[in-house]
Amino acid sequence: MPFASRTSRTILNCTGPIGHARSLLELRQRGEVDPIVLLARPGALTGVLDDAGVPRFIEPFKPWMSERYYSGHIHHRIGQYLRQERAARDRARENRDVLPRIAEHLRDAGTQLVHANSSVVGIAPQLARTLGVPLVWHIRELPERQYLLHLDAGRRRYGAALREAVRLIAISAAVRQDIVRYTGAAGNITLIPNGVLHQARYAAVRAQCAERWKRTSPFTFVLVGLIHPSKGQVEAVEALELVRAQRPEARLLIAGEGRDEALRSTIARTGQQEAVELAGFVQDPYTVFARGHVLLMCSRNEAMGRVTVEAMATGMPVIGHASGGTQELVQEEVNGLLYPGGAATLAERMLRMIDDPAKAKTMGDRASALAEERFSIERYASSVLEVYHAVHSSKVH
Repeated sequence: MPFASRTSRTILNCTGPIGHARSLLELRQRGEVDPIVLLARPGALTGVLDDAGVPRFIEPFKPWMSERYYSGHIHHRIGQYLRQERAARDRARENRDVLPRIAEHLRDAGTQLVHANSSVVGIAPQLARTLGVPLVWHIRELPERQYLLHLDAGRRRYGAALREAVRLIAISAAVRQDIVRYTGAAGNITLIPNGVLHQARYAAVRAQCAERWKRTSPFTFVLVGLIHPSKGQVEAVEALELVRAQRPEARLLIAGEGRDEALRSTIARTGQQEAVELAGFVQDPYTVFARGHVLLMCSRNEAMGRVTVEAMATGMPVIGHASGGTQELVQEEVNGLLYPGGAATLAERMLRMIDDPAKAKTMGDRASALAEERFSIERYASSVLEVYHAVHSSKVH
């Protein structure tokens, strides 16, 4: 018996990147799930849903995690702590206030399952409990380790909330291991890597970027994504300085927005304004990948690394930090290189790529094959549907 017919509903809390939501919406094409999507605010995803004819509604629910900063003397820090605690209580109160409206809307829509799309959706267990339906919680982050987020409700309550889900989905083994830190057990965790492209798209993106190996000077390294202290852009610039002492033609292209003050300062301090390009936000990352030869994934404790897979799909090898989910994507000397430590070891790997472009291309070819084999949206959707079937079956029996 399928989980849902075309007349029944599952609710997706979509708060993460558009790519993740698009992958989940592939489920609608299978004819077994009729989603209605809850958004906390209007944004780019709103148009995507409207174009696809997917019902959605907006209610301003709040995250239950936050970035916290402390500076100054002890009395300044105490004041900052108290203000941030007050803000956390305010967010929790706002969620309590908005919960009845959300529940009424979803009850009227015939919701049978809540699928929360991020660890930051703290309202998810309360919503599922209020509706009396199962909760599938899709964890895509290592919140404390990856994004340095503060758990406003505390670790114990976070773990208790996760245990309320009838099934947890982890996007990597690193995420699964992180979940267990809070829940204490892995019995209800299913590992499903993200789907990145439809199967038919892999050949197209390879062709789009095939010209890169016809010209390997200047040899260009690429970083794409949120600019954040944990993402390692500063380390990449420091490594490039070491590389250029031997290979002055090397270049670095960084695409993304965020906290870039330290990054810009490091570029200026090392005198590499001409060697490092800051492209800002780029709508289509494949236009950036086409301009480079090797992706750098310097992020510490990356949950999985969608950008890593996107770059691999184009035939780009990866130099990744030996931590988190990156270790699950990069196979040493097969589709890239891993580096421990910091800028010095990263620079050594970068030089190896520059000095042997033929081998770099071979690793890129293998990267593309691995991405197509493991990270298609079709494979992802099938795995999520299996979870829905299992949840429904256990509920029936």
